[in-house]
Amino acid sequence: MPKDEQVLCLKRIDIEPIAGGILPQGAFAAPQLEALLNLPQYFLPRSHAEHDPAFKQIIPYQLFCCQNRFFVYQRGGKMGEQRLSGRLSVGIGGHINTDDAEDGILTPAAYQEALRRERIEELEEIEELSTRFIGWINDDSDPVGQVHLGAVHLDEVKNPDSLRIREKGEDLHAQGWWSAGEIMSRAERFEKWSVLAVELCHHHLTQTNDGHNK
Repeated sequence: MPKDEQVLCLKRIDIEPIAGGILPQGAFAAPQLEALLNLPQYFLPRSHAEHDPAFKQIIPYQLFCCQNRFFVYQRGGKMGEQRLSGRLSVGIGGHINTDDAEDGILTPAAYQEALRRERIEELEEIEELSTRFIGWINDDSDPVGQVHLGAVHLDEVKNPDSLRIREKGEDLHAQGWWSAGEIMSRAERFEKWSVLAVELCHHHLTQTNDGHNK
């Protein structure tokens, strides 16, 4: 992480009115992504943002799904974020910085390009991929969670064999495709955000499948 990295933040007091009041804890579907992108944006030094809960760093968090199963990987010990070392995860995520913005503003189009950048930093390019915004994950129970807000995206993959971890990316190790039930039964081994995101996406998929079956 560059020492002067400027990361996208929103003020908590700006987010709360469109979230219906105090920010919910856990996973929740509303508000829509575009509503937050229309709020005043701040690119702050990450060294400051990591310790100021008045701001929320917006973290795109992408899950990969194929036939209602989620791609699981394990974080190795060589990665930069040691707080997550050894944990299982379903999410590819990262900060949005000034390089992603256009003239200091993160537009919806620039946001989508930031999603793609995050994917190709960790994974080989995936063919036949569809991406949907699902909702948010928030956990103010510890100092790390207090300064981050996860934007959950579900990436549906046609061919599971097409998803491969980039050899020269982060220290990540594929663990295969797991059902939501398998992940929940081993929740203690996963990042907390992963468990929350799987719950949110599983609920979305269940509702979608029920709608198609009616």
